[in-house]
Amino acid sequence: MSFYETLSRYYDDIFPYSPDQQRFVEQYMPHYGRILDVAAGTGNLAAALSGSGYQVTALDVDPSMVQRIRAKQQAGEAPSFETLLMDMRGLDRLPAEYYHAVLCVGNSLVHLNDLTEIAESVIQMYDRLVPGGTLILQNVNYDRILRDRVKELPVIERSLAEGTLTFRRFYELEEDGILFQGRLTLDKDGAQEVYENSVRLLPMQSEELLHIAEQYGLPVPELYGGYKQEPYQTGSTALVAVFRKPE
Repeated sequence: MSFYETLSRYYDDIFPYSPDQQRFVEQYMPHYGRILDVAAGTGNLAAALSGSGYQVTALDVDPSMVQRIRAKQQAGEAPSFETLLMDMRGLDRLPAEYYHAVLCVGNSLVHLNDLTEIAESVIQMYDRLVPGGTLILQNVNYDRILRDRVKELPVIERSLAEGTLTFRRFYELEEDGILFQGRLTLDKDGAQEVYENSVRLLPMQSEELLHIAEQYGLPVPELYGGYKQEPYQTGSTALVAVFRKPE
């Protein structure tokens, strides 16, 4: 079984539903509306928003993630909403000025190859918004990662019925980016199953995101350090950016 197939099985345990995340999104929404969740993972946020009455489309580039969403829907563990197997670089296939909110959270943008691809994807997301709509982006705060030369994120450990699950995330800082190494370990009955993967990330900093907005004529985003709307600081663990499209 591949790393991401295994990760999709335990994704909801590692990254559980966040009420703060849902409240953060819904404060920018009318009492109805269409939401596009880009790089939706296993669909926890999409399911919560759909359950609140919004018309949700969730997409992800990884087949195992999309399959997991659909399996939860078929089992009655998630409401019915549209799911798409799609790369975020192909959003021009979706209707323009259609969604009341577009979301790209969970440190997904930095998996793209360069700042040009990030800029093009952000523009495509913004163009999908109706006038007055909101684009919400969330990544790890790479201002802090690079300043403090962070080499490992906090360890995530979960006690499951089948054993103890541990997820470790390592950063190897390089001149042209960051080599991210993930290690998923399941301890059960004295035996260990270990799954590992590495991928190169582009550590986009806050100033680079602001430059993209200025360069392409997007509104200046509101920046937060998390979903409780704490003010963004260089030492924040997250970077949440909110772009509001004019009416």
